[in-house]
Amino acid sequence: MKTLVRIQYQSDSRNNFNFMTAQILVHPYKNSDSIDVIGHLSFQQNKGEDTWYALSFNVSTDKPDDLIRMAKLAKFIKNNTDWDSQPDEIFKVIGAVEYKIFQHEWVPVSKDGENLYNVITSSGTLYSRIIAPDDEAAMKIVKKRKYDQGNIAPVEVKLVSKITL
Repeated sequence: MKTLVRIQYQSDSRNNFNFMTAQILVHPYKNSDSIDVIGHLSFQQNKGEDTWYALSFNVSTDKPDDLIRMAKLAKFIKNNTDWDSQPDEIFKVIGAVEYKIFQHEWVPVSKDGENLYNVITSSGTLYSRIIAPDDEAAMKIVKKRKYDQGNIAPVEVKLVSKITL
């Protein structure tokens, strides 16, 4: 199983708790570059302690299919972990692939250090954004996805920034 997640931490100084939320991310359709959040796992921790507890499954979607996906994930977690399993153990069981947001784009943490490129159409408009280690690899992605064919050809890739997560 492979599950896309974005992990966030919060602290509540009034009530002496730490909170962790793992957003559950999905591609809305096959071969999609976009990502939707369908729900999240949440944990809490007493400040000063190492263990997390109170795993909770939360769904945030308007699509019934996402409810089903989240329910399957929850059932898988319950069937393959213990009541006291820690977040890192749960992430390992679900094959978590961590994402972060970089310049308004969902980026896998494994892409840290690579480059973010804009794909520009012949009319000069932004068509897409891609991640690649260098210009040559970026153009290979453009050709593989056939961005350089049809009504947007020819295209140009422009370096936006080096990814630093």
